Amino acid sequence: MNSKVINEKELLELIKKAVDGDLSAFGTILKNYQYYAYTVAFRVLTNDDDAKDVVQECFVRIWKNLGSYNRKVKFTTWMYKIVINLCYDKLRSRKKENERRETLDDDFVSAIDNPEKELTNKEQAEIIKRISDGLPEKQKMVFVLRDLEELTTEEVSQITNISVESVKTNLSLARKTIRTKLIKWRMSDEL
Repeated sequence: MNSKVINEKELLELIKKAVDGDLSAFGTILKNYQYYAYTVAFRVLTNDDDAKDVVQECFVRIWKNLGSYNRKVKFTTWMYKIVINLCYDKLRSRKKENERRETLDDDFVSAIDNPEKELTNKEQAEIIKRISDGLPEKQKMVFVLRDLEELTTEEVSQITNISVESVKTNLSLARKTIRTKLIKWRMSDEL
């Protein structure tokens, strides 16, 4: 994780040094922001290897395009936009290759097999993750960024290149779908 939080002034100085070819400065940026990129990628893709691939490609793109970074935009917003676009690409690739599985893992199945057992926060989070994995791409991206990453609606709009109104609509639809499926699961013990 992060060894030290970088303030905006320090970050801009590191970016300037990295643009001038200072690999150590870029390494500091990478070290301090890769966790955040990974968290978003993992929540969207729900696969460790895919999330790591996205983070690696994200920082390759950041390195290549750091000179054109617009300092008027928060660095994390710019980074999240790259991560989300790479996640879109990965999801499309999965769809085309039919690699996306809809099966439940053994732990999740055992939780469903015991309806008397109360859900823990971890189990509920796992169920929501499974449900959100089935959302349409836009709804999933908006749900992850807004509700799980707790970004503002405006930041989500910038990252996803969709209007604020569309963010709100997609978030509402995602929440409604998740709520409906949770209720259905609780009543019938199945998604």
